Amino acid sequence: MGPEETGSIARGRVTLADIARLTGLNLSTVSRALSRPGRVNAETRQRVQDAASQLGYATNLAARSLSRGRAETLMVMLSGLAGQAISQVLTEVLRGVSAEATAQGYGVFMQSLPDDEVRLADVAHLVRNGMVDGALLLIPVEDHPAPGDLLSVSGLPVVATLHDQTRLGFPSVIAQEAEGFRMLVDHLLIRGHRRFGFLGGPEGVDHDVIRFDAVRAHLAARGLAGSCVRLEGGPFDMAAGRRAAQRFTGLAGRPTAVLACSDTLALGFMRGVMEAGLRVPQDVAVTGYDGLDYGEFSTPSLTTLRQPSAEIGRMGTRLLIERCMGRGSADPQHIALPTELVLREST
Repeated sequence: MGPEETGSIARGRVTLADIARLTGLNLSTVSRALSRPGRVNAETRQRVQDAASQLGYATNLAARSLSRGRAETLMVMLSGLAGQAISQVLTEVLRGVSAEATAQGYGVFMQSLPDDEVRLADVAHLVRNGMVDGALLLIPVEDHPAPGDLLSVSGLPVVATLHDQTRLGFPSVIAQEAEGFRMLVDHLLIRGHRRFGFLGGPEGVDHDVIRFDAVRAHLAARGLAGSCVRLEGGPFDMAAGRRAAQRFTGLAGRPTAVLACSDTLALGFMRGVMEAGLRVPQDVAVTGYDGLDYGEFSTPSLTTLRQPSAEIGRMGTRLLIERCMGRGSADPQHIALPTELVLREST
């Protein structure tokens, strides 16, 4: 690089032209690699990023956003995490969100939503001042009506994931939960089971309602109406499953198969019944839902439904960006992705 080519660097201001000269690429390719990295191949993207790092180039995000009329930032809204274990489902969804946003040149800002007026004021500030282009919901709006109302009247593009919010006007990307639980019921019927238990989550939570209703309706369609009893679980954690197992062992005419609303409940339940001297699956078969990695390594390993968590995050982000750019249907879309039946030792 000659003296005439280093003028901007010598003045302390690295430009796209400097990166283009160093890499031997044309200016438009360099610009695209930095602003829309998903639109160039991996080798070119890495070559440009290495050169930018070597020269100390820093993208002026504020200027770029102003010139395009977009913040190129998405807000992900999730429940407050204080005092809670972060679930693998949540981390997988966020992994998908991050991957898709990065591929399309967007940043991601996470906003947790405890019942806190100060935090809601932060959300209002972000929305009203154009600091985010759209919002991705990882929460049911019914649990957080204030931010839900704010988003509804803001005109900000909004897409929901994990929870179906189409009735509120928000496009939604979810898993085919009911279809998955019907697959579990059929699997257990083939294994000869006729008395069932459903280990529920927090009462009234939409996932719990959908899954329990699907089990009862499918058993009724198979001529086994009334063959499923509800076992109260509680929070989606192992301790709640273990407590449910203690109650289960005292039942007369116990179910021979238990469908848990989540993997964590199922794993805690298995631990509890085995501590009481029952065998899984010989005395009671157990299934879960989510497809958490550690279900493969429990003893016995857990039969479950694997939901496409990362793909839900990716597709929700893709749909949101389309809406931020004024593309896609004006009507709220409902996208339900299939679950995968994973057969293991617990059934």
